Amino acid sequence: MQIEHSVFIKRPLAEVEAYLTDISNDSEWQEDVMESAITTEGGIGEGTAGYEVRSVMGFPMRTEWIVTGHNPGKSYTFASRESIIPYEGTVEFSAESGGTRVAYRFTMKPEGVLGVLDPLIAFAFTPRFRENLENLRALLESRA
Repeated sequence: MQIEHSVFIKRPLAEVEAYLTDISNDSEWQEDVMESAITTEGGIGEGTAGYEVRSVMGFPMRTEWIVTGHNPGKSYTFASRESIIPYEGTVEFSAESGGTRVAYRFTMKPEGVLGVLDPLIAFAFTPRFRENLENLRALLESRA
């Protein structure tokens, strides 16, 4: 299952990127994130590892992830290391007149019994995914 969504934020690219790559902000703009942290030294870059605890249908679900690629000012990619449902994603930044476009792609790869539930998983995650990006837009624009 793949989810894609983009949002235009009326803030400079450097500010948007700095906010998104500071993992401690995840619980501010993602309503379902309860806790998140980087577990390696330094900031975001290829090889950076971390975790998050997310409320999924009312239950806490911990996943561990790693940054698989980082192109400062342009994009970063990530993938799960330990998760009930394996996933990978890409966040791309592009400057546009008056702000920044953030394009987010997230692919979940349910296996076994969870693979059968893929349509239900998509139904549950897709609206939340879009709401979270709209929360990000509203939050950053309110700081102007």
